[in-house]
Amino acid sequence: KGRIVQAFQAKGRVVAMTGDGVNDAPALKAADIGVGMGITGTEVSKNASDMVLTDDNFATIVHAVKEGRRIYRNIKKAVQFLLSANLSEVITLFVGTMLGYMILTPVQILWVNLVTDTFPALALGLEPAPGDIMRRKPRDAKQSFFAQGMGANLVVFGAVLSALTLGAYFLGLYLYRDAKVATQ
Repeated sequence: KGRIVQAFQAKGRVVAMTGDGVNDAPALKAADIGVGMGITGTEVSKNASDMVLTDDNFATIVHAVKEGRRIYRNIKKAVQFLLSANLSEVITLFVGTMLGYMILTPVQILWVNLVTDTFPALALGLEPAPGDIMRRKPRDAKQSFFAQGMGANLVVFGAVLSALTLGAYFLGLYLYRDAKVATQ
């Protein structure tokens, strides 16, 4: 079993190995994902495994992979949203401060973070899996979280949001330059 795992790994495959006996432990450890059997498996095979099936049902593996892919996808989307939104805030406040304007007060910054970050990120984290998620190839475990253009997207989205915010701020200053601001 160990040689079979090594042969598939040599071809660049992601290998999952199931086992329940003491003799399966080396192959479970060598596999990318060792899956031990919870009911019929020995303690040695359970300890050598990355995951233990408590119901010994192989359909649970498929469900776990699907759920894991959904969770990873949603975390990635939420992180991308939060980082690009916060980068745009930093750029906006930095540019505004350098130009001598106080674009947002500290209380407004906290409010913007609370409203614009929390609820959309929660919604992104709870999105259901797309229908074709199990037909997609497994992602490379060595690949960076910011691979496939995510880092560049963060910078571009942050810059665009910042440019729009600054544009709206300065447009408002221009259009309402003669307006009186009510103060208490």
